[in-house]
Amino acid sequence: MTDYSASRPAVVVDLKKDRIRIHKNTIHAIGAPDYILLLVNPETRTLAIVRSNRYHPRAFPLSTASSSNNTLELYSRSLVKSLSALCMDWRKYQSYRLYGEIILNRGIARFYMSEAVPVKGGE
Repeated sequence: MTDYSASRPAVVVDLKKDRIRIHKNTIHAIGAPDYILLLVNPETRTLAIVRSNRYHPRAFPLSTASSSNNTLELYSRSLVKSLSALCMDWRKYQSYRLYGEIILNRGIARFYMSEAVPVKGGE
């Protein structure tokens, strides 16, 4: 992985473990919120991570996410299933890395599922 790709916002969708790994640099890039929203636009096949607060009914508290050195792990069978239904070329039991872009003034990280890259050897 190049330095450029290491600094880009990234998430990994793990179809085998129904897990979404959000790289911590992505969370920091949207302002290091305590809560986020995960939004999916099926028409454009995009996934967005949006800065939120505890008052939004669908906000996810990052304090409950599993954490490693570089990622936060969220488990959601229904969300992963919805994402894989939008990406018919994704293979069952495979992991896919999505690189994105930050929309600074809105606290959003946006990822295009059509640009997903299979993770070799799992993650």
